[in-house]
Amino acid sequence: MAIRRTDRANPDRFDYIEAVFFDVGGTLVYSELGHLDLLHQALVVIGYKLTRDKVLAANDLARRAVARRRRRHAARMDTGEASRMWLDHLTAALDLDLRGADLERELTLAIREIETRSPEILDPDTHELLSGLRDRGYRLGIISNWSVDLADYLKSFGLARYFDAVIASEAVGTAKPHREIFLRGLTALDCPPSSAVHVGDDYWADVVGAREIGIHPVLIDRDREDVHADCATITRLGELAALLPRMAWTAKGGTAEPGPG
Repeated sequence: MAIRRTDRANPDRFDYIEAVFFDVGGTLVYSELGHLDLLHQALVVIGYKLTRDKVLAANDLARRAVARRRRRHAARMDTGEASRMWLDHLTAALDLDLRGADLERELTLAIREIETRSPEILDPDTHELLSGLRDRGYRLGIISNWSVDLADYLKSFGLARYFDAVIASEAVGTAKPHREIFLRGLTALDCPPSSAVHVGDDYWADVVGAREIGIHPVLIDRDREDVHADCATITRLGELAALLPRMAWTAKGGTAEPGPG
């Protein structure tokens, strides 16, 4: 299928949706700790005596700096570069003595230690939501920045059976927010961008990446920490069902018929 770039999706319209894509980490499966709490606790584990409010303020400054840079150089700024820039600004804002690769390594080790005490859990709405969307005729896919073992990871939570396509960044050699990984998903489900929704917890990787190719983005922000007025936002996964039209799709190329309710 030839994919055409469409106009940016209107966040308030989900009229003719055929396919719904999901991110995995932070979306279908997540830690009981939010992003900010995980960062704060990791810095404490490393040895920095910082308050959560101070980390919150520094993180906000760092994210805004990355946002400004991405608006100017989106096509030339990948996720890795954005992450390093965020870390550099965070380091400066908190006046940390560890920097660059050293700080990244220590944060990775600290986060791993914290996550062993607070393992990832399946969102309680996941099975009901995915089963309901399948019953309503939607085709479902995964588009996630993940290693090649993503399919096995989904099986461990009993999720693999719901999805018609699983696209992992390491397996395809491209990562969100770049358009190529979204194109892989659209091609796998034979769906035009304007008829697809992508749900994720990272504004820049999920919302901006999806919107740039014409997919309707939905941001899941459980802790209400990532407020963006320019996209549909939910605070729990189950709220997605109410955003989508109750459409039963007959077959590819057919017409949509309103479902019950």
